[in-house]
Amino acid sequence: MKRSVLALALTLFVFASPAHAAMTGWTEVQGGAVRLIASGPMKDGHYEAGLEFLLEPGWHTYWRYPGEAGIPPQIDTTGSTNIKTTEVLYPAPERYDDGFSESIVYHNGIVLPLRVEPENPGQAVTLSLDVFFGICNEICVPGEASLTLDLTPDNQTDSLAQTLILRDLEAVPAKQPSADLKISAIALSASGDAVEIEVQAPEDTTPDLFAAAPEGSYIGLPKPAGQGGEKTLWRLPLKGMKTTETDDDLRLVLTAGGRAVEQLFPIDPAWVK
Repeated sequence: MKRSVLALALTLFVFASPAHAAMTGWTEVQGGAVRLIASGPMKDGHYEAGLEFLLEPGWHTYWRYPGEAGIPPQIDTTGSTNIKTTEVLYPAPERYDDGFSESIVYHNGIVLPLRVEPENPGQAVTLSLDVFFGICNEICVPGEASLTLDLTPDNQTDSLAQTLILRDLEAVPAKQPSADLKISAIALSASGDAVEIEVQAPEDTTPDLFAAAPEGSYIGLPKPAGQGGEKTLWRLPLKGMKTTETDDDLRLVLTAGGRAVEQLFPIDPAWVK
């Protein structure tokens, strides 16, 4: 999704600011930098943190599934202490075509919000991430960082970190479809080599559709296959579709007019090629 000039300017200001308790220092990589930020004390039983990427003009990094090419972020939290769960949230991405392949990416600055639930809420949390990711322009290079923050119930609210996290938390797709923005149907195509996906979006918007399959899959991106009023038909080839013992869902994210919704659909065994 497009980011406002003000949001980008704020990110650039923060990039120039010194690190403090709610932010690690930047780990620089070719084409950008990455750091870990946290907004302050617990909220509704969890801490709000974020993995922030700042990318130089023309560079991009990848969504949870990269599309036809790329390296998605791989986030390892095994070095953390006093953590029950860590949920990584992904703001709605963009489609990127380099003339050879289509990818699912982020440009400029992006925060992946983290919801961190402590095992023992009364004790400090050490949030330690080992991150591996891809970053590309005319060339693609791997990036990696080891980032650690201590989170405590009496942490002060950090307004800059809070603003950055909330900015991109608002761009995370809604879990429930709305009447005018939803994936209304999905079915195997007559040819049997793709699924056809019907989506509904307001007529004055240009919808886009992204797909992520279970680990080990290497599917492409859905492509428009027809339109009629508020409804659009998309086609997703099934080549490369896999399931695992713990994951048999196809994740679809629909964007339109600055809004996004995410829906999960069980993968029929007939879809696995």
